[in-house]
Amino acid sequence: MARSLIEPRDQPSASRSSAGYILTLLFLGNLLNFYDRALPSVVLEPIKDEFGLDDTQVGVLASAFVLVAALAGVPLGRLADRIPRAAVAGWGLFVWSAFTAASGVLTTFWGFFASRVGVGVGEASYAPATGSLLADLYPSERRSRANSLFMLGFPVGTLLAFLTAGGLAVAFDSWRAPFLIAAVPGFVVAVLVLRIREPQRGTADPAGPRSPASAGDFRASLRSLTRVRSMYGMLLAFAGYNFAAYAIGTFLTPVLQRYYDLSLVDAGLVGGIVIGLTGLVGLLAGGRVLDRAARYSPDARVRVAAYSLVGAAVLSLAGLAAGQGRLWQLVVFLSLGYLLGIVYLAAAVPVVADVIRPEQRSGALGLLFAVGYLLGGAGGPILVGLLSDGLAAGSSSGTEASARGLRTAMMITVPLAFGLAAVGMLLAARFVRSDREAMLTSVATSSPPPAAPAP
Repeated sequence: MARSLIEPRDQPSASRSSAGYILTLLFLGNLLNFYDRALPSVVLEPIKDEFGLDDTQVGVLASAFVLVAALAGVPLGRLADRIPRAAVAGWGLFVWSAFTAASGVLTTFWGFFASRVGVGVGEASYAPATGSLLADLYPSERRSRANSLFMLGFPVGTLLAFLTAGGLAVAFDSWRAPFLIAAVPGFVVAVLVLRIREPQRGTADPAGPRSPASAGDFRASLRSLTRVRSMYGMLLAFAGYNFAAYAIGTFLTPVLQRYYDLSLVDAGLVGGIVIGLTGLVGLLAGGRVLDRAARYSPDARVRVAAYSLVGAAVLSLAGLAAGQGRLWQLVVFLSLGYLLGIVYLAAAVPVVADVIRPEQRSGALGLLFAVGYLLGGAGGPILVGLLSDGLAAGSSSGTEASARGLRTAMMITVPLAFGLAAVGMLLAARFVRSDREAMLTSVATSSPPPAAPAP
């Protein structure tokens, strides 16, 4: 990352780490976050064979850590509003790395299931804490670009998982090897994140620094969040996007193996192109476009994200409708759909930061991720798995029915989920301007508490 791309408007003081250094560390942690998340999807067929699972059980397994992440996200987000966010993020990274290693050691299905639940607990801490931290490094008109650089961990981590996990599993003759190897860099980055000297809350906002939220104002914060009307659209959008993203992330490799008859390694390479490379381009381009739109008005950024999600719905349908002899159609159109869909991620956290007070942002992000993961991230793999098994049940040809059932389930659900996300962003666009003005007025007119010293 070029330093010119990641330095904030004001130079950091000697009392805290530089913005570029913090962003780089948080990016590395996020890369490991999504690498660890993607591992079971890449080696899903060997896991399914060893434990004797059907697609519904695979969906439940894929959703295990998502459900826990959703439930743990709200209290961990609130915790990050009260204590140093680097501590919450760093210890979370340490915990999920430990459970990733456990995934490669435990030999029973329920042991593996429990390890994925543990991964969810650790990862639940990361997004709310880091989202709030990034908002204090960059002003509103530069947050989409900074957030897109941070979120590059999603496509890069996923791409690395798809490119390496299958090869590692083949080289070590065990699907467990990638889990053990992935844990090592996680411990190293966790130690470095824990040593971050973070900025004061609200530093990059017009009203200036704020003190952390107190432990006793949770209900007041929750009531204030319910009055932010754009948040309702954001919740709908995040749920729809996560439904589509987790359905693709969980079942793309099995579709490529079953329906298109690719090997594990080849399916991983194709999956890396569809999810990793296109995600990389989408975030880099999306961050620039969204910040440019934000210079005109707060709602312009939201509308651009909404239109991108509409394109994602149309193009993903064209890709998933490809027949068995048209793999190129799947790769081209699903890649383009995924590229447009991931542009939304560069908008999500900056939009929340635009309408939520600085001392409440981690809690608000925790709520956003909780709802998105519960309804979307967990619901996507489970519903696709149930629909796949249901469609396959009526056919006498088990293998062919399983392939067609899974592909049809994806073709039905993924475009609909992207479309639902687009509706949510259009709803949010109606209120984001007035919500931002109300937030700025509230912060400016309230008696600002003394800013806490930088940790």
